[in-house]
Amino acid sequence: MLYIFHGTDIDKSRTKAQTLINSLRVKKPDAAFVKFEADDWNISALESHLGGQGLFSNKYIIFLDRVTENPEAKDHLGDFVEVMNESDNIFILLEGKLLADLKKVFDKHAEKVVISDVPEAGKSFSTKKDFNIFSLADALGARDSFKAWNIYRQAIDGGIEPENIIGTLFWQVKSMILAHSTSTAGEAGLNPFVFGKSKRYSGNFSDSELTELSNDLIIAYHDSHRGITNAENRVETILLKI
Repeated sequence: MLYIFHGTDIDKSRTKAQTLINSLRVKKPDAAFVKFEADDWNISALESHLGGQGLFSNKYIIFLDRVTENPEAKDHLGDFVEVMNESDNIFILLEGKLLADLKKVFDKHAEKVVISDVPEAGKSFSTKKDFNIFSLADALGARDSFKAWNIYRQAIDGGIEPENIIGTLFWQVKSMILAHSTSTAGEAGLNPFVFGKSKRYSGNFSDSELTELSNDLIIAYHDSHRGITNAENRVETILLKI
């Protein structure tokens, strides 16, 4: 599986890539972590990680940190993109601004591509796309962290504000808490369809986990409004750890 972070805002891309790496290493403590930088580029070494598994681990997490600064990597990385995405191991690729041909390969074959660009003067990236935000609530309820993260990135890239996303996620968590502690939709004060889904979803979490998740979302909302935290990054972290 391959996740790609690139764009002219390399610091923002690096933060997002590191957030994903940190979450993966917590969720998969037995996975071996390998990092390649430009000076480490070696086709044979990369090939050895495409399908192989560690002696004492189930998977590798491989971080390719701006390897295309190596001319050989720039010429050959595109040849491995499809295979990396099909691998049982997890590849995270961080790059700056990409050449058009390599970007095309990434967009076609990677599991997820996250672009972080510095806005040009006079331009904004806030154009909002049509998006079903409740698909994110369902992914949260199903406790599918990486599906939730993927949908979240689509929502952010589509111009939906993190504060609005927090509201939707909090609604889902609150519905699960109500459904878990009641027997009927009327008792919970929920629509019967919402109650049924929330009741099923609540079985994926313990009481303490739902309470913690609710508190995390409330704190994220208020801290972002106070300027204490970055709402986009905070929500991303919450989703990756569910």
